[in-house]
Amino acid sequence: MKKARIILGILCVISAVGCGYYVQKSRENIDTEGPKLEAASDTLEVSINATEDELTKDVVAEDKKDGNVSDSIIIENITKKVGGNENQFEITYVGFDKSSNSGRLKRNLVYTDYTKTHFALSQELRFPENQAVSLLDYITAEDCIDGDVSPFIIVDGEENLQQEPSAGIYDCTVSVTNSVGDTVQLPLQVEIYEDSYEERSFRPYVVLTDYLIYHKKGEDLDLRKLIDHVEDQGYCKIDYGEMVSVRNNKGETEEVTEQIANGSKENWVNISQITINSNVDINQEGVYTVVYSYTSADNGYQGDTRLTVVVE
Repeated sequence: MKKARIILGILCVISAVGCGYYVQKSRENIDTEGPKLEAASDTLEVSINATEDELTKDVVAEDKKDGNVSDSIIIENITKKVGGNENQFEITYVGFDKSSNSGRLKRNLVYTDYTKTHFALSQELRFPENQAVSLLDYITAEDCIDGDVSPFIIVDGEENLQQEPSAGIYDCTVSVTNSVGDTVQLPLQVEIYEDSYEERSFRPYVVLTDYLIYHKKGEDLDLRKLIDHVEDQGYCKIDYGEMVSVRNNKGETEEVTEQIANGSKENWVNISQITINSNVDINQEGVYTVVYSYTSADNGYQGDTRLTVVVE
């Protein structure tokens, strides 16, 4: 019996030693180091339409144990480069070995055809007093990467317009951030006017094709081309010719458009009757306001229309 106990003890010691040795070897064989990622260059230049294969084609991942694991590489994220130019970003890759260890690589990414998100207005931001206004009903945003990002627009300063505002000019700022972390802001002015019978019945106004435009720095800008027509007791077309002197039914001399002088029965407004007050500097990036003014010859009422111009 005593001999059996001795043998059993020896076997237990051997088992414990063997188990410890196995555990130690297993630990030594455990892979805890991720693969190393390398790229052919520090900067990648591609179009915004580049596929994932194009974004990862020159990145390789080598693991000490598993060798080449480049087929595991994915794009972790793309973010705006802090302090970089408009089209400069940073792209982060991650690769995995067969033990699920990861390695990362970050490098510069330049989108050769990238443009910032552009906002658009469906109408002039002019509303009668004493009614709540939600600017999101009139503003959209289009991004070159994400497409329509209108649901992500944020309006700062709109709280002043949601409490039945009184007449005046209100400053607001709209902003939106796309999927690569690029945030664009645009200051806007909102006019709240005093509602009245005269305002609704007699005020003329210039109707534009757009109320917010983006213009390339340094290029000529013809603000007249944005005029669609004038509303003055009805629809009035725009005549770009010279004013002509004619005699009316009373025998009096008056100035009319060439179209009217030539017998047109339609309503016309000559371009010279519209005043364009602009502070746009086409050589300086910024946000500018243009005011189109027209005074009705019939009733003397003046109407102003605002255009926002972003030079970029």
